[in-house]
Formats: sequence, C-alpha cells, structure tokens
Amino acid sequence: MNTYPSDLLVDSRWLVENLTNSNLRILDVRGMGYRLGHIPQAIALDLGRDFFIFAGRTVSSAPPEHIAQALSKLGVANDTTIVLYDDTNDQPVALAYWSLRHIGHRDVKILHGGFIGWRNAGSAVSHDVPSFTPSQYRPQINDDLVASAEWIQANENRADVLLLDVRSYGEYVNGHIPHAVNLPYDSSLNWQTMFFREAEKLRAQFESVGATPDKEIVVYCHTGMRSAHAFLTLSLMGYPRMRNYAGSMADWYETRQLPIE
Repeated sequence: MNTYPSDLLVDSRWLVENLTNSNLRILDVRGMGYRLGHIPQAIALDLGRDFFIFAGRTVSSAPPEHIAQALSKLGVANDTTIVLYDDTNDQPVALAYWSLRHIGHRDVKILHGGFIGWRNAGSAVSHDVPSFTPSQYRPQINDDLVASAEWIQANENRADVLLLDVRSYGEYVNGHIPHAVNLPYDSSLNWQTMFFREAEKLRAQFESVGATPDKEIVVYCHTGMRSAHAFLTLSLMGYPRMRNYAGSMADWYETRQLPIE
C-alpha cells in the first residue's frame, strides 16, 4: 500500500488477518448493500438512523447520546478499533469517520478501496449477521473539529486559518464564503481504482491552494457531506488542525444569507 503520513487506511490483507480480533468492529455503511453480501463479521450502521439527521438538502449530526446508544447496541466500546467501509471510499464512509472523530473515538480506520476493493482482492463475502454483546459507549465530544458560521466570522482574519471550499469549480465561482480557496473533494480519489491518490499527489494538491499543515483548515461544501470527505483526506495526510463546517453553504447563504464572493 502507498505510504501516507497517518495509519488511517488498512487493506484487505490486514483486515483478513484481524477478523478474529475481539476488540475489532467492522462497520458497513452501504445501506441496503449490506443485505446482498458483506465482509465477514461486519455489522450494518445506518447513517440516516443512527448518526445523522437528513432534512431536505441539509445534514446535521444526531445528538451525541443518540450516536452513543447506536454504538452501544453494536458492541462498540470507547477503546474498540473500528474499521469503516462503503463501496468506494466516498461520502458515506467519510461522514461516519467525521462523526466518530467528533464524539471522541480515536481508533478509527478505513478499508482502502471499500467493498469493491475487498471483492476485487478475492476476499470472502458473507450473508451472516453477527451479534455482539452490547457495550456502554460514552461520547467525549471534540468541538475543536467543528466550525460554525460564528466561528468562521470570528476567525476569518487569522493568518493561520484557511477556508477550503471542496465543491466543484462551477459551484465555487457562482458564490463562496469570502476568502475561501477551491479544491474539489473528488480530486483526492482515483475513480478508476477507487483508491486514494498517492500521498505525494495529495500533498501537492493541498499545497497548491495554500492548505499546508501549519494552518488550521476549515472545509465546507453545500451540505457537509463532501467536506466530511475532505476532512478524511486531510486526516489521512496527517494534518493536525482541521474543522468541518457541517452546515456549509446551506447554512451560510441559504439560511443565514451571509456575504459571499
């Protein structure tokens, strides 16, 4: 596997070798795809029911105690190693990752290449639904990973803060938060292989817009889904200070009607 600054990604071989680890929980966030076959020992996590509230075009986090209750039912404890996967390392797995980081879970990994990569590697597929003893999960909220409109307005003149708009270029030029730079979120993936691009390419992309590790990077999109993926990519690259503006443009402009450029 390509070497990245963090150990966030695991490959199919690593997962096969760790399937019997009693402190491991594999969470499948594909929705209906789980019923058609999944990784052995994986359990389904319903993002719309357990982690987020989807209302029209907006996405907001469920209350921490609601998320903790869902994790407890799945047998996830605070020290559990969680491996997340969707089909292709796209927005669902990123939303789950950001939410887990926000409630303070530290040991979270991503299956590189997702379920498609797992199948392409010739790994086994199961239809059995495992069960685990419920736990008592206790969230430890980390609001340093969250940005709000108020936070952005209070910190917009700081030289060490960079606003990163990860929507398409067309969306960006049609109006964005003042001073934001643009880097579409999907530039981080090789869409033929469904793997993240090489570390050197990711680093060059971020640095080309001024997103360097010495800055506090605030990512946003329209509803907080693509920005969650950018948050994941920055984590992969070892960036120490990141915030996701989950409300994004739906909150900034459509709800609050704040200034745009």
